Amino acid sequence: MIEIIKKKVSKKKRRPYYKLVFNYMIGDANGDTTEEMITSVDNPYVERFVKLLNSLKPNKGRWGLILDTENITKCFTEGQINEDDWKFLMYMMFPYYDLGIMKTPFEIEEKDIGEYDVFSDCVRGDTEYSILFFGGIDLFYYDEYGVKHKTKIK
Repeated sequence: MIEIIKKKVSKKKRRPYYKLVFNYMIGDANGDTTEEMITSVDNPYVERFVKLLNSLKPNKGRWGLILDTENITKCFTEGQINEDDWKFLMYMMFPYYDLGIMKTPFEIEEKDIGEYDVFSDCVRGDTEYSILFFGGIDLFYYDEYGVKHKTKIK
């Protein structure tokens, strides 16, 4: 469950949304970079996606986690996530990757089509010059007044 941490209220109304900030370390600690995305507060996949990705640890023999199909699959084979979670992450992060399973490994309601593939835009395993190690996702809620709030998933 996502808990919203409220701040002062402004007077100008807007449509509320979530902002996800994907944190990455460049190569062997040459620097840091982020990728950001915005999604509707009605997106039914935000909580599960953030919770699962933030729970992953580096694969055995590695000191960092790279977000690519090979390493996410290793998280499954090492027992960090179950098969359903693996299928969910693979589908959300790499929607055009052939898993050898049905097109959608879980039920997507018609009203939610378009909400599941927004995550893949921020998933990075490398840049044009170096690999990227995943450092977690920060989730923020922007209310109807445009005020940014920290969140915590229970």
